[in-house]
Amino acid sequence: MIAKFLKYLREPYPYLYGSKKRLFILLSIIGILSFLFSYTFDPFEVNVDEHKINYIWILFVHAFLPFPIIFLYFILLNSTIKDRSRWTLGKEMFYLCLILIIVGITNFLIRDLIYNNPNNWSFRYLYEEIRNSFLVGALLLTIVLPLNLERLIYKHSKSLKKLTLPKATESFNQQIIQVVSGNENYQFEAQNFLFAKVESNYTEIYVDTENEVQKTLLRITLKELEVYLHDFPNIYKTHRSYLVNLDKITACTGNAQGYQLSIQNYVETVPVSRSKLKEFNEHFF
Repeated sequence: MIAKFLKYLREPYPYLYGSKKRLFILLSIIGILSFLFSYTFDPFEVNVDEHKINYIWILFVHAFLPFPIIFLYFILLNSTIKDRSRWTLGKEMFYLCLILIIVGITNFLIRDLIYNNPNNWSFRYLYEEIRNSFLVGALLLTIVLPLNLERLIYKHSKSLKKLTLPKATESFNQQIIQVVSGNENYQFEAQNFLFAKVESNYTEIYVDTENEVQKTLLRITLKELEVYLHDFPNIYKTHRSYLVNLDKITACTGNAQGYQLSIQNYVETVPVSRSKLKEFNEHFF
């Protein structure tokens, strides 16, 4: 049971916080839902005599005051994530739990502004504010995230049934591609190219040589590599960090992030991001 749960937490999950506009919208929706939840169900014990301001405004402050802190939190987090295809359900839950702790601490620090209680700075109220944040956030962590995961897996797996994987072609004509990276020249046959992916300030190029995959690390951007491979329509950017030879696909499965491509003679999979799904599907219809 524990092994299955840990495996479930490792399921790929879409990273939704990369765009500032989308992040703003998401936080606004969460704030509104938090306000409505507290107002509708009134889940916490309330002592009106301690209130310095109207109860409605207290709910509003609790729901929206953490907004700028969380926004800054995700902006900083964005700068640390290099490959969003490695984002998982477990990471989503972990970072959301950290946010709930931040929300609880923030609500604790502003207690003197909204409650007339001599014990505002006690450990008891610190615990209560963090606990209350988790009680509100539990709906998102335990219900919404798993349901959304299953919805996306079903959606992407269903769309795969309409696709026909490509058959190998002779369009490359054994052309040699020569890539210049600083003082280094690297060359490979275009027909043997499997895929390339971004790795920090470098690009990893994977080439199939006599049924053995060779990886080469070059100080070059993926966009620069695309220029070298521009004449080959079956070499396609499936993700902001991946460039793939579509002729080398052997299987395709769906997950919450989009598709996962199995590549000839390569053990791991290569992602197709959600933003690329429509274009990718049109390629094979």
